[in-house]
Amino acid sequence: MAIPKLTQSQLEVALRVVGVRAGDGLLVHSALQFLGKPEQGEATYLKALQAVLGPTGTIAVPTFNFALARGEDYDPAATPSEGMGILSEFVRQQPTALRTTHPMQSLAILGARAAELAALDTPSAFDDGSAFDRMLALDFKLLLLGADIQAASIVHYSEQRAAVPYRYWKEFSGRVKVDGTRQTRSYRMFVRDLESDPKLALAPIQGALEAKGQWQTVQVNFGALSVCSLRDFVAAADSLLARNIWALVANKSEVLVGK
Repeated sequence: MAIPKLTQSQLEVALRVVGVRAGDGLLVHSALQFLGKPEQGEATYLKALQAVLGPTGTIAVPTFNFALARGEDYDPAATPSEGMGILSEFVRQQPTALRTTHPMQSLAILGARAAELAALDTPSAFDDGSAFDRMLALDFKLLLLGADIQAASIVHYSEQRAAVPYRYWKEFSGRVKVDGTRQTRSYRMFVRDLESDPKLALAPIQGALEAKGQWQTVQVNFGALSVCSLRDFVAAADSLLARNIWALVANKSEVLVGK
């Protein structure tokens, strides 16, 4: 079967259909393989996003890398993202992109709010006062560009606030390049318990959002674009976890046996 083409204009139409507007802030997770063959490569996606958002919009992408835990230095300007997809790495490499300092759960950011968000530096990437917390305050939207809801990193914000029992705090120290110098710094993550191996299932969040008309999606070739408000996502996740702290774990019984 031939791979369908994907044009910038197609993407612009799809973005507007799901409610992306000029001036929006977007947290973008991507899995591009199902959307078609882009006419200008990765630039097709970025150009479409920037055309719809305009000069007052902001694009943030996850650029996570866990090399600090292996004893490697972290340089926001040079350390590549790992497993975040080709669009995240493409955005990170843009000359005007700025990146948050958290060495393991960073964001690369383009646009009007880039400097503001990149300047925020907290022990956990999901603490109060973090870039993720600020995106919520600014009413950013979550855009899943070919990715499904399982990719949504903002769920960790709710998990941390709820103190879910299948994660625990772990401290990390290492050298981080800040203002041109390498400094020894300590950060933390609310990490998944690998021994009990909880498997997240975020479909209940999507179901809750769909039930309230807060989830918009449009088909693009063999994939889809989906959008919701970050605030709505967090509210749905918080509500589910308040009713059942295990609501987002598919293998609860196995995890409890492992404990």
